[in-house]
Amino acid sequence: MNIAPGKSAVSNIPFDQARVDRLMEEAGIDVLLATSKHNTQYLLGGYKFIFFAAMDAIGHSRYLPIVVYEKGGPDHAAYIGNRMEGGEHQNHPFWTPTLHAACWGTLDAANLAVEHVRKIGKEGARIGIEPGFLPSDAYALIRKALPDAKLVDATEMLERMRAIKTDAELEKLRTASELITDSMLATIAWAHEGT
Repeated sequence: MNIAPGKSAVSNIPFDQARVDRLMEEAGIDVLLATSKHNTQYLLGGYKFIFFAAMDAIGHSRYLPIVVYEKGGPDHAAYIGNRMEGGEHQNHPFWTPTLHAACWGTLDAANLAVEHVRKIGKEGARIGIEPGFLPSDAYALIRKALPDAKLVDATEMLERMRAIKTDAELEKLRTASELITDSMLATIAWAHEGT
């Protein structure tokens, strides 16, 4: 089985928006700031920046990707990433209408997230965060810059978001499983005594 990489269209939301909106409502979240690699990857349709795949450290800080998503407002979504990710966007555009590929560390990313939350008029909103994946310096900056916002733990909501697979996700899992099986069979067929 061979798979050729595809190019995703701009503005195609790669997740079940109605379901995410419902989960956010149930969790009391107006705006989501996803900061874990697995949740930013999910919300971006599988994208992850390969440069930081093995280690997040950069200088005296670290890589902090942030997906900003407003419940019911995908037109206000943003991806905040490293300065080098601008080229990634040129090759395979992200679905988010706004891209801030300008960060080198956690404070840069947190500042841009705050600016974006203000720009969409949500500075007093209930903002979902991932406490285990939001560095303390970024958390402190957000807390200070948005004193009227209520920061809500979005961990359980995000776990529930990824728990039920869409048909497209199931197809990816099926394809991955078949490719793994094919590679194992090819290795077994190739191998002989002494290899």
